[in-house]
Amino acid sequence: MTAKGLLLAMMEPTANIEQDFQDWYDHEHVPERVAVPGFESARRFVCLRGWPRYLAMYDLSTVDILKGEAYLNLLRRPPTHTRDKVLGRYRFSGKQVYPGKAILGDSGASARLVALRFRDTPDTEESQILRGLKLNFEQRSGVCQWRLFRGNSSGSSDYIATIECHASACEKPIEPDLFGSALKYMDIENIYTPYWRVTA
Repeated sequence: MTAKGLLLAMMEPTANIEQDFQDWYDHEHVPERVAVPGFESARRFVCLRGWPRYLAMYDLSTVDILKGEAYLNLLRRPPTHTRDKVLGRYRFSGKQVYPGKAILGDSGASARLVALRFRDTPDTEESQILRGLKLNFEQRSGVCQWRLFRGNSSGSSDYIATIECHASACEKPIEPDLFGSALKYMDIENIYTPYWRVTA
């Protein structure tokens, strides 16, 4: 079974470029990517708790899509938007560890997305991360689905967990001790809501 992939980006534009940034992201950046074969979903989120403010997620049929010519051609184009005024920029690509084939919204619409990052984590800790996620979210009321992704490296990787849920599910904090020895690698615990473009 070929696991699905994920492309994720976190960022926060400075106030003086906010409008230009949103225009570029909504009308150029996202449409270019969803036109690439193998991009199966695209969604933006706004942070309610944590930092940086914006999160973009793209489900991929396989993470190898990012090595294909269609995607690489996008990267070869001259940039049309400056990134030197974007703070907290973080880019992640990886393979879906659990459940393996799910995409955003598979279990219905959700009002919140919890994002956890485990930074530079030894792959031997993967089982501890999975255990912590299962114990925290498997039986929690209001959780639609949760997924875990491992970055494209071997030996030591970034892991991203995404938990799609209703707002009520965020009222109860996670129990960090349930992650055991993997807890020391968790450096992001953000709560997001879907981004909607407000037009006059």
